[in-house]
Parts: sequence; C-alpha cells; structure tokens
Amino acid sequence: MKKSEERLFNFDSIRKMEYLLTKKTAMLEACMEEKIVLLGGSSVLYGFNTNEMQRRLGKPTFNAGVNVGLGFRYMLDKIEPHLKPGDHVVLPLEFNQYTNPPYYVFGFGIDTFLHRSYWQNQKKYQQKWKLLLISLKHARSSATPEKLSRRKAARIADTGCYLGLDTQVRDPKTLNAIPFPETFEETKTMIEIADFIARCKANDIQVTMLPPVFYTKNMTTTWTEKLYDYFQETVAPELFRLTESEVYDSVYHANHEGQKRVTNQLIQQLLEREELVE
Repeated sequence: MKKSEERLFNFDSIRKMEYLLTKKTAMLEACMEEKIVLLGGSSVLYGFNTNEMQRRLGKPTFNAGVNVGLGFRYMLDKIEPHLKPGDHVVLPLEFNQYTNPPYYVFGFGIDTFLHRSYWQNQKKYQQKWKLLLISLKHARSSATPEKLSRRKAARIADTGCYLGLDTQVRDPKTLNAIPFPETFEETKTMIEIADFIARCKANDIQVTMLPPVFYTKNMTTTWTEKLYDYFQETVAPELFRLTESEVYDSVYHANHEGQKRVTNQLIQQLLEREELVE
C-alpha cells in the first residue's frame, strides 16, 4: 500500500496487535518449563496480572491475550504450536469470541494490509467485503489523540499483560452493551474451541474454561448458561464481572483496581481446582 494511503488509513492499531501476537508467541516458544497460558482477547490482556500469578503460583505464567477481533483460530494458529505436555491453558474467552468467525476482521487486516498475503489466506475468511470495510473504518478511526494516548499509557509486562492502568478514561455508562444472542446456536468457532480442548487433553495439556473479565449494566444469563453447558463446564458466567469503578475504556478492559481483584479471583479458582484434582 502507498504511503499516501497509509496516512489516510492508519494501521498502527493493527500493527500493535501483530506486535503483541509476535511478542507473546516468542515468550511461549522460549519457555522450556511447564507453563500456564491465559488465552483470549483483550479482556485477558487487560484483565489478568500474570506477573502476580507467576509470583504466587510459582510457575511460568503467560498472558497470550491480544484482541477478540483476530478470531480464535487465527490466534490459535500462532499459539498452539508452542504448547507442550504438562502445560495448563486457561480460556477466559470473551462472549463475542464464541459467536465471531474463527478467522475474523483483525486477522484479515494483518494478512491483507501488513503481511500482504490476502490471496494465500482468502479461503479462511467469510464475508470478505464486510471485513474489508470494517478494517478500513477501524484504520480511519484508530489514530485519534485519545486512542493514541491510551496505547502509550499501557505498559506491557514481561509475562504479556498490561500494567499500570490506574485510571478510568471512559464512563461505563457511555459504552455499547455486549450483544448477547437471544437464542443459543452452535457456531464454527465453538466447534474449533471444542476441537482444541480435545487436542489438548490428548496431548496431556490441561484446559480450564472460564468466563471473561467484562462489564455490563444489565445481563441475562440464559445464553451464557447454555454456552457453558455446551462445553460441559460448571462455571458462574458473572465470576469476573467488573463494577463501574473497575472499567478502563471498554466493556472488556479492566483498570488496575479491577485487574487486581479478578487476578486474585483467578488465582483462587486455579488453586481450588488443583486441590480438587489432588
């Protein structure tokens, strides 16, 4: 793409996603020990302090969260090759992850605008014109002063999480609500997730499925309860639900206060599960 087009369509946000994914892939590849890997979108990136988890659990712990808009399978293609027997994968996936296509808009953006490999990957993507329009719209809107300052404020830790977001830059009342489906239907991504869990179990990799870190003012749990029933998981959908004061800038992004609380909850959840196994 020409430089004039890059100024018109700013792809810094998508470049940031590619950078994070590359960084996190390298972290996992370099670890030779049994490890804990938190896998998901930006609710994982913002929501869980893996530095603190590593300290308290005494085991290498990595935050592989990037953005739900990559698509679960796109993320998995990068991460799964670096999982080994004895690892423990934690899946606090965003609710949107289950309903989005396996290869989604920001994966499309990386392949198309950064890697220039659209033609090699086009069969992965559904509704390509829609993804193109969403990608270009995002590229036009992602370079506002507010968004740029937020990206600069976020400090990435050695274990892959964001730290130091001790403010609240968006009023939760102004955020769009999470679109929970009215009825439960199996999706291609749900099948991908179930297949991934089966592969992990076959390779002696433990998997713990949990709800995401999220904020919503109003919530009905019918769809979420059916979702976790589908995966044969007994889990409270509201386990990591944020309060208004714990939101950073999105319904899936916790500030420092929220991150600290839900990290403690996750540590307790993992310790309790280990006790049950023993």
